[in-house]
Amino acid sequence: MVEGLLPLPDPFSLGLTFLCGQCFRWERSDAQAWFQGVAGGVYWRVRQEGKKLYWECSAESARGKPASDWLADYLSLDDDIGDWGRTAESHKVLSRPARLLKGLRLLRQDPWECAVSYMFAQGLSVVVIRQAIYKFCKKYGRPVQGAPGQHNFPEPKDLIHLSADFLKPFTNNYRARADRIIRMARAVEAQVIVLDHLRGISCDEAREALMALDGIGPKIADCILLFSLGHASAFPVDRWVLRAMKRHFRSIHLLRPGEEAPTPAQYPKIVQRARKAFGDRCGLASEYLFLYLRLLEDEKLKKELFPYCQTLDRF
Repeated sequence: MVEGLLPLPDPFSLGLTFLCGQCFRWERSDAQAWFQGVAGGVYWRVRQEGKKLYWECSAESARGKPASDWLADYLSLDDDIGDWGRTAESHKVLSRPARLLKGLRLLRQDPWECAVSYMFAQGLSVVVIRQAIYKFCKKYGRPVQGAPGQHNFPEPKDLIHLSADFLKPFTNNYRARADRIIRMARAVEAQVIVLDHLRGISCDEAREALMALDGIGPKIADCILLFSLGHASAFPVDRWVLRAMKRHFRSIHLLRPGEEAPTPAQYPKIVQRARKAFGDRCGLASEYLFLYLRLLEDEKLKKELFPYCQTLDRF
């Protein structure tokens, strides 16, 4: 294992960043605050101590970059969110989430892995998603060199010849979802869609391009755009974020009582309202709202994240 040390910007929270729900292949490996996971084609162990990040890696490089450079980019250490955080702390909607979850950052994930992970994730709990993706990678992913027992996320070419029946056990026995993932792999492999190309077009155009693929609705599209393609104005609207929008903005009267998902026609209107309320970086606001509201209702999650939150007095 190669090891090193990275200075961390302020604020930064490794625990909140890995456990907030934006990614599914990182887990705490022991009681000493180490996290382990496979990303960038290599195996990592990382630990935060104050403003320092200690890391261990199964290789000297990841995706053609020195390991330390790749990790710094993946963790968005160059992204100065200090001004955003200070503004958010005085925002009428974001003040409590921003204070409690200070240091939560958006990862720069691989677009293919992010897309398929969120196609797996529909309607499932984070725990179930992690287990499913672990088994999926073990079955179809290639072994990580220098890290016995660890597997990379399967590439599109690893899936294109499969039938949905092979993937069904990893999708909660949902054959239609398995079929959509295979068709997604075929579209990417044949360059029907080039995910990296979506970085260079507008967020709304990129969302439409993703939604042209079967199995990707507006929320999943915005997750992919926000967590892997650098579109800071993407605003994933799940049931938690929708509750916050309806609670704080009277103009969000699009849904009937009891409905927890906007239609494709309603979705862009909510996104535009979010951009007006939270600015060009409304995607970061969505993640703070998402995690904050989950913490309010999930005692198990609250206990898990207690070491990383600034204070729980507000609960």
